[in-house]
Amino acid sequence: MSFIQFLTFLLYGLLVRAHTTTDNGRCEEVTNTCAVISCSTHGHSGLPGRDGRDGKEGVKGEKGDRGPQGSRGVQGPPGKLGPPGEKGEKGSVGQKGEQGVSATSEVDVVKEQLNTFQRELETFQASLGKYKKILLFHGGKQSGDKVFVTNGLEENFENAQRTCREAGGVLATPKSAAENSATQEILNTKGESAKAFLGISDFQVEGIFRYLSGEKIIFTNWNLGEPNNSKDNEDCVEIQDNGKWNDIPCNLLRLVICEFQ
Repeated sequence: MSFIQFLTFLLYGLLVRAHTTTDNGRCEEVTNTCAVISCSTHGHSGLPGRDGRDGKEGVKGEKGDRGPQGSRGVQGPPGKLGPPGEKGEKGSVGQKGEQGVSATSEVDVVKEQLNTFQRELETFQASLGKYKKILLFHGGKQSGDKVFVTNGLEENFENAQRTCREAGGVLATPKSAAENSATQEILNTKGESAKAFLGISDFQVEGIFRYLSGEKIIFTNWNLGEPNNSKDNEDCVEIQDNGKWNDIPCNLLRLVICEFQ
């Protein structure tokens, strides 16, 4: 056996021995080596470790695809009023209306109404004439279309004026000699020295006598020296039993004579 064959055999024997030692679970040191080799069977896997820290933010990705359309939102407030639109086309002709009342028929209706009014007026005039006769029978006096009558009471000027107005007349206001005589005749039925207010005064302008309507008087029958505005306090007018007029204070009491027309 040569020397080379001997070394080969020796090396093979060492390899076999090392293999046997590994199979028996032993570890032995190898001369002229720097590391210790541990020989053992493989162990079981351990539990997973805890999550590590977040890494740095990566590079921005590409723009994704457009998502689906969302649901319809709540209706917003109305906008500002827009400009007026163009004038529309002329509409169709409407249905024909019912036949109206002819002009002749309307005239006939008016005529009938006038005839009715005329008959009522005639009835009223007849009644008025009857009432005038009753007034005359109870001491009233008539002159033209006026009737003069008294209630026999004495009042101051203001109350006498109100009494006649509430009865539908006015204080006696002679505008002619005939009307003055009719007023005097009623006065004479109340005895001598009877006096009554007339519907005349100079309230507006001193010395200028007017009717209660505001018109200037057109007839007078003043006593001699009247009106004299004695003591600057005579704004009303009385008629005396002789038919003459005199200016007097308005707060005196005089017979109430009213006229109706």
